[in-house]
Amino acid sequence: MAFTIRAIGNYGSHKKYQHLYKGINSRLDEIQASMLRVKLKYLDNEIKHRRAIAEYYLKNIKNENIVLPTITTDGVWHLFVIRVDKRESLQEYLLVNGVQTLMHYPLAPHKQEAYIEWDNKNYPISEQIHDEVLSLPISSVQSLKDTKKIVEILNGNVVLAAGK
Repeated sequence: MAFTIRAIGNYGSHKKYQHLYKGINSRLDEIQASMLRVKLKYLDNEIKHRRAIAEYYLKNIKNENIVLPTITTDGVWHLFVIRVDKRESLQEYLLVNGVQTLMHYPLAPHKQEAYIEWDNKNYPISEQIHDEVLSLPISSVQSLKDTKKIVEILNGNVVLAAGK
């Protein structure tokens, strides 16, 4: 029972991106809460910095194989998620060039065990998105110099070109 309760409090998961149960985010303990309380006074500056990085990415990534996020509001940019057909190739290329990326939620929700009742459904757009998304670095401690270097690497990538 404890195993199940811990999973439910962690989005229904014991292993990252594998959801056994329909869960919630209930992982914050008292120590984390006290640290976050102190960090709250810095939150506005951190959000401004993340927005500056995101704005730089949006204005300067010119690789035609990369689909950039569409902006409708002033978000906080917790993640900067792009879409690309050859995600694994791009991720490997970036890693070789010193840029760490992440694949957030690589499996569509209806393919998770927690939603097994939807597994036989067809959601092609969701499945395509989950095959293409890649999160670029974005952080309140990331420098503009690092951001420019990431953009240079992305714009110089020929690995993604059709037929390559």
